Amino acid sequence: MNTLQEKINQEVNALPISSQKEVLDFVLFLKREVGKESDSDYLSKNPEIKQAIVDGLNTPLDQCSDQLDW
Repeated sequence: MNTLQEKINQEVNALPISSQKEVLDFVLFLKREVGKESDSDYLSKNPEIKQAIVDGLNTPLDQCSDQLDW
């Protein structure tokens, strides 16, 4: 039985060279994305931002502004 890597290789090798290049570009993109820290991970590691989010969630709606400062 073929392993996943063998199946992927067979499918990629059956493609035209130009399509193989696109597959490679996509694989490299995925590798970069997998290594990135998610936004929620980043925010949860910053205590000041984390507290600001908690404070905002605990603020009653009648105390929130309906105007944007920006």
